Amino acid sequence: MEIRKFRNYYGLELITASHAGIHVGDLVWDPLIGSPGFSHPGMPNSIYTAFLDANLIDKKEFELFRDDCKKTKLLPAHLTDRTVEMDSEFITEIQHPLLGKIEGSFTLDSISKFHFGELQVRELADLLRVKVDQYLEIMKANNWKEYDGRIRRVSMITELYYGSMKLIVERSLSGNLDAVMKKNGITAVTRNADSKSVAYSFSHEEVPFAMRIERVRNFNG
Repeated sequence: MEIRKFRNYYGLELITASHAGIHVGDLVWDPLIGSPGFSHPGMPNSIYTAFLDANLIDKKEFELFRDDCKKTKLLPAHLTDRTVEMDSEFITEIQHPLLGKIEGSFTLDSISKFHFGELQVRELADLLRVKVDQYLEIMKANNWKEYDGRIRRVSMITELYYGSMKLIVERSLSGNLDAVMKKNGITAVTRNADSKSVAYSFSHEEVPFAMRIERVRNFNG
């Protein structure tokens, strides 16, 4: 599936610069061109940072917010498909850490099939949504300038999607990939071969590949 089709079909955004430090409640900045970004010079990187900067919460409350987000449980994701298959030509755009370890020593273009399976989701819990909504209302009422100038036009992550990664390569290329994996300390959960190809699967390792984002100005807890 091509990235634009993925967005239209699932209502989600692929996380191109993915890493384990992404959490629900983080803010996402829409660039004029390219993929959404997770930071913007001089701006808060999470909704809780915005509340802290506006003096609505103190550092202790900020840490409690962040801890609550990190502790949100992973649940089965009820998407329309059991797997999310990506077109091989877009693999390099995803920039998953595991792919980054492979790239350079192995041509990602030679991967014939790539998908995420065993899908799970981490959601902004209902109580957290209510708390965020309450603080947003206070911020709008008491500090409109801060709200309007810093976060009103920004999006917030409310769901993060994780999945085991599976890739398939031609059997003639598998020896090269095996060597690259061994060199970089990468272990496949499973490795299955037939006469023509080899399929590798890897755990998600707490790294999300997609997210649901909501505009802060439209957010309703």
